[in-house]
Amino acid sequence: MSAPGPAKPRGTRIACSLRVGNGANGVYSVYPGGELKSIGNVEQVKWDKDPAGPVVQGVFTIIGEMGMTGQVILLDQVKWDALQKSKLISHFFIALLWGGTPLKIVDDAVMMSKRGA
Repeated sequence: MSAPGPAKPRGTRIACSLRVGNGANGVYSVYPGGELKSIGNVEQVKWDKDPAGPVVQGVFTIIGEMGMTGQVILLDQVKWDALQKSKLISHFFIALLWGGTPLKIVDDAVMMSKRGA
């Protein structure tokens, strides 16, 4: 039996950064919801130039009241694509914000994409 997650989110937001094939960089934030283990708002990606091609890298970190919390998760193209295709991206964000195991969700997404789910 797993331990219950925290009653409060681990930070005030997730800072997200994406890089696509043509070198364009995009940033956005994901905010926790008012309910336990929920997502409130996901911002639109703000790009420094027009993106072209697939996302080749994603970087995610939790920002707290005092700044970064220390954990940075780097996803390559295969892992990002797997999260998108399996529709587990919201579960990934919830695990990051509420003290779950986000890398397990990424691993599950990759396994699902390899199986064709």
